[in-house]
Amino acid sequence: MRNSVYPILSILWLACSASLAPSLAMAQLTVADVEPAPSYDTFLPPPVGGAYIDPVFGTTIQRVSNAPNTHNADRGGFLSWIENEYSTASPFNNDNSKFILVHQSYFALYDGAGYYLSDLPLEISASSEPRWSRNDLVTLYYHSGNQLKTYNISTGAMAVVHTFSEYSSISGAGEMDISLDGDHFVFVGNNREVFVYQISADQKSPVFTLDGHGFDSVYITPDNHVSVTWLQSGTDRYTGIELFDGNMNFLRQIAHAGGHMHYTRDTNGAEVLVWTNSNDAQPIANCNNGIVKILLSDASQTCLAQLDWSLAVHISAPDGNGYVFVDTEAPSNPETDSAGWKPYTNEILQISLDGSSVVRLAHHRSRALNSYNWEPKVSVSRDGSELLFASDFDLQAIDGSTADYGDTYLLVLPAPQGNFRHLPLALRQKR
Repeated sequence: MRNSVYPILSILWLACSASLAPSLAMAQLTVADVEPAPSYDTFLPPPVGGAYIDPVFGTTIQRVSNAPNTHNADRGGFLSWIENEYSTASPFNNDNSKFILVHQSYFALYDGAGYYLSDLPLEISASSEPRWSRNDLVTLYYHSGNQLKTYNISTGAMAVVHTFSEYSSISGAGEMDISLDGDHFVFVGNNREVFVYQISADQKSPVFTLDGHGFDSVYITPDNHVSVTWLQSGTDRYTGIELFDGNMNFLRQIAHAGGHMHYTRDTNGAEVLVWTNSNDAQPIANCNNGIVKILLSDASQTCLAQLDWSLAVHISAPDGNGYVFVDTEAPSNPETDSAGWKPYTNEILQISLDGSSVVRLAHHRSRALNSYNWEPKVSVSRDGSELLFASDFDLQAIDGSTADYGDTYLLVLPAPQGNFRHLPLALRQKR
């Protein structure tokens, strides 16, 4: 069914897309109304490279991948899913001319227009956490065993940056990215010791020993502080989210509980955490299931938006242009005409860091039909002008795709001008 219907529909999609300016996102500045996704059980995505216009919010969205028709370079046959790795690891290089996606067990390279170029070496596996350099457009850092390595996408050269011989393995615990200055990583050695590594000085910081306390993630902040998210919630040490300096000295607790989150700079340059407080037993007033901004210098909190309790989220922040991006996820998989379809259900949102606006960009149209791949995990470029998200588009029900099916979509926003740290995106209100 997929191959027979796509050519007919693609003509309609491309005709509609031609009526919009290139990469225009005619998004709606919101009131918190219920906005159903039309044809939720039947709407088909375009073929790879094709675009469609979100029928509610007017945003142009391009399909990047078609996993079931893509050869699996690792195990043979065809892929079940192709997706961005995670919301807090930007898949884009510095000028958005390239990005990487996970092809189940390995990564592949795409150009900035969203077209597949090549597979990366299989050593750059799904667990190796490749991260783009901020100093050039061709270098990827990744880890293998106890080594930090680089791969040059232009020459194919691979090199060892540092071998941490004191460990058998190092990891970023799945969510970290390279620092904003492009010179630091936070790693966990042997799942036991947390440390900062400075690339230019080839220097490892003092370590913080986890002492058997269960943790979820580690991050490096815009000013090269480090946070550890503990599995245990509370107000005592080794609970919630704790902040450390670059030498792994404890500074303060910044949240009572873990949750999806991302660090960025506020419009005044201060480093902030944007976090969902859904697990916080003591949330700030009038901010239930909220998207919260936390100022790291004193852990003070500001509520940016509230969501219905039926919605989970992922959060992705650019380097600091005044906004963060959030995808909302309804695990109960409600139908659009049911009482379970609440305001902001299954949408991609752009939320201002001053709390003044929530811009509704699109419905991601992904249904809760598997344990993880259906989650869009929206990932934004460093300048905040482009984002990728995953969706199964309900194709398991529509055309019998596999249970773990997922593909990737590209949404391009009007690029900010000048110093993007201080200028908001100029989005046009839907007529």
